[in-house]
Amino acid sequence: MKIQDVRVFIVNGGKAHALLLKQGAASEGGSWLSETVIANPMSNYPEYTDRRSSWLGMGGRVIVQIIADNGIEGLGESTGGMATASIIHEHIRRILIGKDPRDIEKLWDMMFKITLPYGRKGIPIMAVSAVDLALWDLVSKARSEPLYMSLGGATKDKVQAYVTGNESKLIKDRGYMGQKLAMPYGPSSGWEGMKRNAALVAETREILGPDMEIMLDCYMAWNVDYTIRMAELVAPYRVKWIEETLPPDDYAGYAEINRKVTSSAIATGEHEYTRYGYKQLIDCGAAQILQPDICWVGGVSEAKKICAMASAAHLPVIPHAGGLQPWALHLVFSQVNIPYAEFAYIHGADRTNFDPVFEGVQLPKDGWFGLPEEIGAGIRLREGALDLLDELK
Repeated sequence: MKIQDVRVFIVNGGKAHALLLKQGAASEGGSWLSETVIANPMSNYPEYTDRRSSWLGMGGRVIVQIIADNGIEGLGESTGGMATASIIHEHIRRILIGKDPRDIEKLWDMMFKITLPYGRKGIPIMAVSAVDLALWDLVSKARSEPLYMSLGGATKDKVQAYVTGNESKLIKDRGYMGQKLAMPYGPSSGWEGMKRNAALVAETREILGPDMEIMLDCYMAWNVDYTIRMAELVAPYRVKWIEETLPPDDYAGYAEINRKVTSSAIATGEHEYTRYGYKQLIDCGAAQILQPDICWVGGVSEAKKICAMASAAHLPVIPHAGGLQPWALHLVFSQVNIPYAEFAYIHGADRTNFDPVFEGVQLPKDGWFGLPEEIGAGIRLREGALDLLDELK
């Protein structure tokens, strides 16, 4: 079996949103993830405080389709728009054609090394991730087995999800482990913002009751002092973990808050890349929970290594968007030290998630994900999906 072609697409955001509107799966105003007040690295600039869409430049979804000479296809995904897609199409693609897709470890090593002069983190590793996911999807399809079987088999029959978002009243009775709140305010909002953050946590605890977990997502918006003070303020409300409070390169800062904050676990890693970045996190004692995003960190191949490293350090791994990305859900089921899957209602908890590109994306039932049954990652392009995709030629 040899790789015959590697096709790269960018999802046309306007067309995809139009389909979501037609399906009743979105509103005209866009997702709460980009259109509501959420603390972020640009919150100290007033003109960028209210909406992350005012400054985010991820460039849109990138879809990779790898086709083998026996007709089997594999699908992968990342973000970064044209920047990611052009690296795959103009650089990575040429070393893949004619190679055996089953040699995933070798191919990952080659992709990493050819992008070293401009890579190591960020967009180039996003490109590697998308290709790696497509390879794993293809190979598990060739073996006629679900992806988690190709990764070593199932370690659990079901996994409980938690929900990221601030709609406590809508999600409290849906069976989830807990709710991760998107913190609205950071240091630039001063003491008043701190009080409002604490009030949101207090209100959420009252709505959810004493048993559901509460976590806080801070999206690189805080600093060491602010994190320590906020942890003290929310300690009475039993916060399970506080996530990504600092910029990802502040390893010393993470180590400090991980030492000083005792009322909640410190979690991070969403914007960290490869096992080399995670080695730094682990070596400096930066967190008690590691959170790789498999569409960014280097794909399934690198995420497996990170899970092994975390296991040796007795750390749980809870992948960012683990219940939203089909490949990540298979990783969740294949690893002993992944206890939960993250889920979110992208356009609000009153709407069911709908992926305009892929069908077969699994949704939780009563707060739990069951063991995937389809071969590969379990996804395929929807009928008409190519109309939403702009292919690089």
